Amino acid sequence: MSLHGVTVTVGAGEWVRAGQPQIPIAEVVGETVLDAGRPVRLFSTVGEALGAGVADPENEVVRIWAGAAELEGTRAFDAAFFRGRVRRALQLRQTMGLVDGQSAYRLINGEGDGLSGVSADVYGEYAVATALSRGLVGHARSVAEAALVVFADVGVSLRGVVVKTRLKAQGARAERAQDLRAQDLIVGAEPPAKLIVREAGVPYEVHLRGGINVGLFSDMREHRAGLGRFVRGKRVLNTFAYTGALSLAAARAAAAAVVSVDLAAGPLAWARENFRLSGLDPEAPRFRWEASDVFRFLDAEKTQRATYDVIILDPPTVSGAGAASWAAKRDYPELIAAACALFPDDGGGHLWVSSNNHRGASVLRHVEAGLALAGRAAAVLELGGLPPDFPTPSNWPAARYLEVCQLRVGSKAR
Repeated sequence: MSLHGVTVTVGAGEWVRAGQPQIPIAEVVGETVLDAGRPVRLFSTVGEALGAGVADPENEVVRIWAGAAELEGTRAFDAAFFRGRVRRALQLRQTMGLVDGQSAYRLINGEGDGLSGVSADVYGEYAVATALSRGLVGHARSVAEAALVVFADVGVSLRGVVVKTRLKAQGARAERAQDLRAQDLIVGAEPPAKLIVREAGVPYEVHLRGGINVGLFSDMREHRAGLGRFVRGKRVLNTFAYTGALSLAAARAAAAAVVSVDLAAGPLAWARENFRLSGLDPEAPRFRWEASDVFRFLDAEKTQRATYDVIILDPPTVSGAGAASWAAKRDYPELIAAACALFPDDGGGHLWVSSNNHRGASVLRHVEAGLALAGRAAAVLELGGLPPDFPTPSNWPAARYLEVCQLRVGSKAR
């Protein structure tokens, strides 16, 4: 497809020259409508070629995929372009030792790999390519096709790719309201309904068809690996447990007890299967599974005078699932305070807190407010973020969405 030339404002031109990966679509001069996914060449107000990208009106941006130095002729974003992007991305993951045909990792991380609005995750011999709007689906398919070729070129098995769409307003309610399975496109071989992948040798079950979330978040890989330093012989509570990856990490690291809480019973059943894959009996006395609203569970445990040594808080940014409603900006301080109430008054405990938010408050601001409500002091032991297979542009902090904080919480103030 040929590039459609558009002119951008002076300010937007400076952003593109500075290497920013997107500009507001309102900064395009004189264009009332840009077709979703349309490749565009960007010009300054004096006719200087600045770069090229794709229009994404659903998200109200133009995504910049190439600078002026990369442009040749009037055509771009063909098969060769996508193969080049995938090849460069794969080489980086190979240097990290992730490309082994059985592990899970991020192959294309949007802006960090020069393809704003598109991501791709590998799960063993299959992958999932995700577009952040309907207009980008065709480009995500091109990434999938390129991946099959590039992997074959380097002798790494990749049998098929599932192409998905993550809509702007998508959340728990949106997933219930539409059949996401019907939106999946398959490039190459279709993956099995249940697939076993490994992370540092640990097996996990993933479901690549259907909903956006497949059961394992690769961005948490290093934080799962590091959890074992804090849980040996401890009583661990994992809230918002989902498919139990953090619960499993604690159990494998010889935690004395692991309690997993999630609003939905389905993910907890999935979590039990992950335990079985590791040779752990999920019905053993030291493991407990609770399908419950987390706030209600914490309150009930406080009433029963239950205490824990380690509490994991890994909530979604927002959720409208079931009867519960959650928003990190509004509810996180109260959640932290409620969790701290389950630490011994005279001994404190270890708090593991995560935040998944592109533009919200830092997790430390939530922690500070929550500790004030709880009447506790704490020391930050570690503050981490995304693993290296999730590269982000140095001038685009919005892409660095993940924060994980380890805290040693002190005794309750008297």
